[in-house]
Amino acid sequence: MDKKQLELYLVTDRNLCLGRDLESVVEEAVKGGVTIVQLREKDCSTAEFIKLAQRLKTILKPYKVPLLINDRIDVALAVDADGVHIGQSDMPYEIARKLLGRDKIIGVSAENIDDIRKANLTDADYVAISPVYATPTKTDTSKPFGLEGTARAVETAIIPTCAIGGLNKETIPAVTATGVDSIAVVSAICSAASPKVAAAELLSVIRENKPQPSKGKWTAEAWRGSEKIYEDICAHPFITELASGTLAQEKFMRYIAQDEVYLKAYGDHMYKLADMLPEGDMKAMFYEFAKSGMEMEHAMHELLIERFNIDLKVEGSHVTKAYNDHTGKCIESGVLEVALASMLPCMWIYNEVGLYIYNNRNKTQNPYTEWVEAYSSEEFTDGVKAVLDMCDELADKASDEIRAEMTEAFHKAAFYEWAFWDYGYYGE
Repeated sequence: MDKKQLELYLVTDRNLCLGRDLESVVEEAVKGGVTIVQLREKDCSTAEFIKLAQRLKTILKPYKVPLLINDRIDVALAVDADGVHIGQSDMPYEIARKLLGRDKIIGVSAENIDDIRKANLTDADYVAISPVYATPTKTDTSKPFGLEGTARAVETAIIPTCAIGGLNKETIPAVTATGVDSIAVVSAICSAASPKVAAAELLSVIRENKPQPSKGKWTAEAWRGSEKIYEDICAHPFITELASGTLAQEKFMRYIAQDEVYLKAYGDHMYKLADMLPEGDMKAMFYEFAKSGMEMEHAMHELLIERFNIDLKVEGSHVTKAYNDHTGKCIESGVLEVALASMLPCMWIYNEVGLYIYNNRNKTQNPYTEWVEAYSSEEFTDGVKAVLDMCDELADKASDEIRAEMTEAFHKAAFYEWAFWDYGYYGE
């Protein structure tokens, strides 16, 4: 969907409409600038819900404003609404998408950063950061994100973001400045003396406080293009069995032996890349991350090599050699942005996989716990985040041609990440 459709998002509540009928409040709000409407009804019958949805759909159609239904997939199907919004306790996203089809809008709620990451793995149209602040209209939610948490959620999301909860003319400026794509309100419009005037004022505040437009986050674009690879990695038997602790020892040993070969070249490439960076904080940060990261991996490998008595007298596989050749050529190109993009998947995907396994692992008897904890650690996660920011800063100043080369280098390396685990599981 077009992000502009999300700009000012009205979530309805008949109890807050000051005795006015919802239909008139919604139409006035749309005349004032509301760009999307979610019909939320928790207490009415299904028949009443459907009739109300039909009336709103008729009102909104001339304005070309989408109508979403909160939670109720059956109601959305019955009235052929433009889509639905589902929470963490509602119907699973995958089932909702299967029932509604690809052309309908589906938004999902996120109550924490892990929810944001899960939403990233879907093709949801937006993720709602809920709530930003505590609010009496949403009492069944988790701890509020606050401004800092909202900013982190925006940085984590690779799909459009919508902020909701305690938003009004006073709170919207700072929230909009975090970079959210959408501001959702309830009482700020439903309870306003004039919904039309209130909507117009809110839209003006949103537009006045939006961050200056840029080319967009390159890392978000890069990840979006490799989502399927990441999904395949998470579904690979090497990863699922590692998470459950049932991965055969010989498979893990084969993987570690190859990883030792790979890391020798990767470590060299990391320091060459650091040398390419201009003098300053960015260079110092990357050197420190490279040093601490390699030390962490070396210590973890030493522990696992001793525990499993892994034979390191092996040649690099065709996958290992191809992966090292790819990053090596990108380093040799002398183009800093492309070199960094080629190195990024080894950090980023490992961190995401580490966090994924950490949250889905067998916590009692898992012989690979040290591996999981190394790549899901807060220190490693913070380091990866700093490199992501670096990539976006460099990409923002790069030409379209260089950005395209960055994306190609990233996607190729992401594929090698999948191939590396595939070799560990199946061998030649």
